[in-house]
Amino acid sequence: MIKALHTILLILLFAFATNAQDKKGKKIALNKKEIDQYSYDTLLSQGYHLSYRVYFDSTTDERLQRLTLVKGKRDIKQLRETSYPMPHKNLGYIGADFGDTFLFVQSFGAGNPHEMQLIDKKTGKELMNGVWVGVNQPEKVILYITNIYEENEELKLLDLKNKKEIVVKDFSDSDCVKEQIGGLRNCIEIDSVTSKEIILKVESEEERIIKRYKR
Repeated sequence: MIKALHTILLILLFAFATNAQDKKGKKIALNKKEIDQYSYDTLLSQGYHLSYRVYFDSTTDERLQRLTLVKGKRDIKQLRETSYPMPHKNLGYIGADFGDTFLFVQSFGAGNPHEMQLIDKKTGKELMNGVWVGVNQPEKVILYITNIYEENEELKLLDLKNKKEIVVKDFSDSDCVKEQIGGLRNCIEIDSVTSKEIILKVESEEERIIKRYKR
């Protein structure tokens, strides 16, 4: 009887160990697995791309998803992580590609600010962050807001080609900016960009405001 119990116990221990090893193996495989199906373009210039991965947290066993900046087969930096399966637009997407840098953007639904970060491709370092208003990719111009909803909120123009930043204060009297939900980010847009100037505008049925800024 004792021998039979001993045999059963050994069988149970072996089964438990095998099952645990299987689970561990599956978890490791999932940690390393790169998922190809992503809702947005993940390719960047100069041989870089964003790698989308789904995995289990080793401590909490929670299923997570993340985007990692990669060149070739080398991971440069994990950019963002969220619970799985949160919408991909919450996790992030490429807003603009400027060559050595790119805009990484997160969207949280219609009407909400789109958060963004300017990322250096070589290091993955965040060079700037704020709320998206507009961009001219060929001319490397970004229109964005810092400190949104705070007393020190500012609208800024970043000219990457000329390494110049301008704080824009010319639209405070606009009826659109004062009355519309979203104000600055929903009313002002980049009209055009030349080698010499950047033109911003507010245009609606009630008003038209044009402002020019030297590059």
